Amino acid sequence: MADIDDTDAVQEDPIDDAVRDELALIYNKANDALLFVKAQQWWTVGSTLAVFAAFLVIAKFINAGAPIINKLTAMIILMTCASIFMLVVYQFWQHNELQRIRAVTRHFSPLFRKIQAIKSAKEGNFHRYTLLGFMIATVILGAAITYMGLDALPRWPR
Repeated sequence: MADIDDTDAVQEDPIDDAVRDELALIYNKANDALLFVKAQQWWTVGSTLAVFAAFLVIAKFINAGAPIINKLTAMIILMTCASIFMLVVYQFWQHNELQRIRAVTRHFSPLFRKIQAIKSAKEGNFHRYTLLGFMIATVILGAAITYMGLDALPRWPR
């Protein structure tokens, strides 16, 4: 008697071509959304750092006094909090799209599921959350450097 692979034995009821096409569409849309969200996360980090650099350039260029430096400092804090919030929202969005992909994948062939499972969910989560931590740390570090740069400017009122 031949050995039976348990992963091959667990398969949903057969589905017709119309349902398979719908599942493929959902799968592709979820993958597209996942790539979009990942790009948005990195864009958020990069644009936040660019705005921080612009704050420093503007403050230095106009010889900003204490009131403007204080306002820029408040804006740095607000932007840092907003950026971190958006990064976390994007992370939840990624989680939802991955759940959708996993739900659709259950209806695909055993070979497809086997290939899909090459990277485990735990490994994927570790990578995703490590990158999220790195992104948050980068935004916080950029805010700290910008604050130190603004703090080094003369603060006498003008």
